[in-house]
Amino acid sequence: MNSRLIRVLLVFIGVAIGCAAGYLLKDLDSRIHAQRASADSLRDRAQAMSVTIAELRAGQVAYVARGQGEGFWMTHVASLLPSVQKQAVDFAAELTTPSARAALESAADALENFRTLDSRVKDFVISGNSLLAADLIFSDGLESTATASTQVAAALNEELMPRTADIARMRSRQLAILGGAAGGLLLLMMVLALTNPFSQQKDQAQASTPAVEPVRFEAPLPRARPAITPKLVNTARVCGEFARVIELRQLPALLERAAKVLEASGVIVWLADSGGHELRPAMAHGYADQIVAKMGTIPRDANNAAAAAYRSAELRTVTGDSANGGAMVAPLVTSEGCIGVLSVEMKGGSEKDESCQALAAIFAAQLATLVSSPVTAVPARAAAQG
Repeated sequence: MNSRLIRVLLVFIGVAIGCAAGYLLKDLDSRIHAQRASADSLRDRAQAMSVTIAELRAGQVAYVARGQGEGFWMTHVASLLPSVQKQAVDFAAELTTPSARAALESAADALENFRTLDSRVKDFVISGNSLLAADLIFSDGLESTATASTQVAAALNEELMPRTADIARMRSRQLAILGGAAGGLLLLMMVLALTNPFSQQKDQAQASTPAVEPVRFEAPLPRARPAITPKLVNTARVCGEFARVIELRQLPALLERAAKVLEASGVIVWLADSGGHELRPAMAHGYADQIVAKMGTIPRDANNAAAAAYRSAELRTVTGDSANGGAMVAPLVTSEGCIGVLSVEMKGGSEKDESCQALAAIFAAQLATLVSSPVTAVPARAAAQG
C-alpha cells in the first residue's frame, strides 16, 4: 500500500480524535457549569428561607417586648408566613434527592406548628395575658423556628452532596478524555514517523552519492518554549526571592511584587497572637499607614472571611461586583497549624478565578515559612504602603 495514502489517512484520524475530544470536553464543561449554577441557586433559596425564618422568630418575640407595638409586629409576622411558605415550595421544586425532600418536609411541619402556635400567642397578647404568650414564644415558638432552620440547612446539604460528587465524576471523565486523546495522537505521530514516503528515495540517493566529509559546526541551542502565562513566570521569580530572604524587613518589597502579580489593589498579612485568639496586621501593601493603624484586631470567632479562613485553614473569598472589589483570604499554614492569613483585595469578579486563587495560595505558603506568631518582627505601620 502507498505509504503517502497511509499518512493522509492517519492525519484524518488524528483530526477526528481531536474534534471528538474537543466536543466531549466542551459538553462536560457545560454540564459542570450548569450543575454549579443550580447549586448556587439552591444556596440562595436556602439562605433566603433561613432569613425569613429568623425574621419570624424576632417578630414573634417582639409581641411581648416592652416599648414595642404588638399590632405592628403581628401584622409583620402575618405577612411573612405566606412568603416563607412560597419559599419552601420553590425550594422543594429544585430538590431531587429523597433525603433532602424529607428534611424540607420536616421544616415545613415545623413552620406549620409555628403558624398554629402564633394564632394562640396572638389571642393571649390581645387578651392581655402576656405571661402565657411569652411562655409559648420562648418555648414552643423558638423550638419550631430552630427546627425549621436546622432542617432547611440539612436539606441543602443532602442535595449538594450528590451534585458535588457528580461534578467530580465529570472532572474525572475530562481527564480520561484528555489522556486518551493525547495517547492516540502520540501513537499516530509514531506511526507517521515510521511511514515516511521519502525515506527509500533518500537512501538510494545517499548510496549513489560519494561520501563527503560533513562540515562540522556547533548547532544553536533550541529556544525555550514560551511560558503558559506571564503570571506564572513572575510568580516563580517572586517565590525565588522569598527563598533568599534573610531578614523580615525584606518582605514588604516582596509583598508589593506579589500584589502586582495578582493585580491586587491591596494585600495584608494577618498573624495570630501567642494564644491564637485574634489576628493582627503584621504587614501590608496598598493601604495608607492611618488605615492600617485603625484596623485593629480580628477575633478568632469573628463572622468574616479572615477569621473563617484562619479557623478552617482553607481559602475563603468575598464576592465583589463592578462597584465594589472582591477579596481572597489564604491561610498561612505550617507544621504547627494555621498561624495567620493573607488577605488580597481584588477587582470585582477576579477573586473567583481559580488561577488567582492558586497563586494566592502559593504566596501564602511561601510567607508561612518566613513569618511566625506573635507579630513582633515587622510592625504593620512600617510595612504599609499607600
